Amino acid sequence: MSGPEETPNRNVARGEATRARILDAAEVLFSQRGYDGTSMRDLAELAGVRMSLVHYHCGAKDQVLATAIDRKLDDLLRFVRGSFDEARSAGRLTGVEDCVRAFVVPFLAITADKDHELHNFVTMTSHLMSSYRIPEVKPSLMRLSTISEVFTTHLRLLRPDADQSTLLAGVYFIEAALVFMVQDPGFLDDLTASHHSSDHLDRMTESALRFFSAGLRALIGPTSQIR
Repeated sequence: MSGPEETPNRNVARGEATRARILDAAEVLFSQRGYDGTSMRDLAELAGVRMSLVHYHCGAKDQVLATAIDRKLDDLLRFVRGSFDEARSAGRLTGVEDCVRAFVVPFLAITADKDHELHNFVTMTSHLMSSYRIPEVKPSLMRLSTISEVFTTHLRLLRPDADQSTLLAGVYFIEAALVFMVQDPGFLDDLTASHHSSDHLDRMTESALRFFSAGLRALIGPTSQIR
């Protein structure tokens, strides 16, 4: 016979599973349709739950987005920091190109691996950048700045002599390009007549790194620390 604690525990587990399905659905729909193009009914339908349960577990649509971002932001932050830690441990964080590599490679790898636990999350957040000015979306997206700060902090350590405004502009250019690359639904395929594919961005990693690094070096100027 079931003990008195088992029923509440089952209810908690069922509630957590329902909430996870809703947030999984949010990642998929926001990455495919954006914020305005996704309705609460869409979320409920894809999650396989009643719309009342979406409201119960996550609140209004802006709260669904906020919760979806909070759920995996720390995981992405650890993943990016881990890339820098690994490069430093291997003695491969001595120049600007190393820093660019440590930041860019994780995003291209996640985007190329559709089974990666952060794939839908990264695609969703990239797609939602086009909705940055929507008042209820902006606060959630601003929390992603913690990822940018990892990159910026390491660049400042490598190049304390660089003009900060120029350095931040360089970070913006790289991130803006990454955002478009991650959300690209096929423009790259068409532009290159299928020589390259947005489904296999990892195959363009070395080209992207050379391009980003050369541009950043040109902006912030030469130094003995840059190879």
